[in-house]
Amino acid sequence: MSQNIEALHLDESVLGDGIDFVGLVTKSGHLVDCNNRNGLNLSKEQKEMFFMHCSLQQRMNQDYDDDFGQVKYLITERENNRIITIPHESDTLIFVMNNEGELLSRVKRVLEAIRHAKSLKTRQDRRDLT
Repeated sequence: MSQNIEALHLDESVLGDGIDFVGLVTKSGHLVDCNNRNGLNLSKEQKEMFFMHCSLQQRMNQDYDDDFGQVKYLITERENNRIITIPHESDTLIFVMNNEGELLSRVKRVLEAIRHAKSLKTRQDRRDLT
């Protein structure tokens, strides 16, 4: 995605596994990049509030980093979907997926896809410097 995550790499490795939406939200709650299969079934106003909520929740969790350590990811399981939010620098990655499948293996795959995308970006940045 933009801001150090390449959407192209996340598309191929993540969206094929029951994940309907991947978005990058700024610390102010604005969606700056996304890929989706089925989209979010929300009005424009609801989407804005949802993104602001996810961003605010991540920032509030940082208040306890000194006591508990940094948050790696946060999972909200609802009746119809699972929502995973992952801090990414000062922004938040949001994944919305169906409730099917083993949750922890899916989270690990998402985190691995992010690590892979970051490593590709780092390699490209190094090549650009030479």
